[in-house]
Amino acid sequence: MENTEQTKKASLTATSVTYGLLAAIGLILITLLTYLFNLTGIRWISYLTYVVLLAGIILGTIKFRDDDSGGFISYGRALGFGTLVSFFAALISGIFLFVFYKFIAPDSFEQIRILAEQNIIEANPDITDQQLDLAMRMTTPLMVLISSLFSITFIGFVFSLATSAFLKKKDPLEV
Repeated sequence: MENTEQTKKASLTATSVTYGLLAAIGLILITLLTYLFNLTGIRWISYLTYVVLLAGIILGTIKFRDDDSGGFISYGRALGFGTLVSFFAALISGIFLFVFYKFIAPDSFEQIRILAEQNIIEANPDITDQQLDLAMRMTTPLMVLISSLFSITFIGFVFSLATSAFLKKKDPLEV
């Protein structure tokens, strides 16, 4: 019994890392295409990142359910699995973003800072220069890594709340 539990945990981790990596590759490709074709600030690009993350969660959960869990998965396990996929996607893509913006394309990061400043001013026209300066000092590649880790994991958790309801499959032999 203990060996079966260890095997299930190992397959859960391995499969979630695999699909997190695949989702991260998709997110990294979107970042590179955004950079190469100067698409920074285009709204539909952010929606494309959601589609990639959602696909990683759905495909990974189906694979885990069908191949590693005997064709069955509870809502809670599917939710946890989808969140793990999102975490690994966030970690891998966040590290890439840090390296990319810090060392490879700092010019692109400067464009992002300018857009962020414009968005802050539009959202809060009464912001003081000190408050704006503080917000802009916090806009660094390291903060992108940290915020990506939390935001992508949270968005993946929300997606998993919904997808788990559709992907769960109860084992008829369990009571």
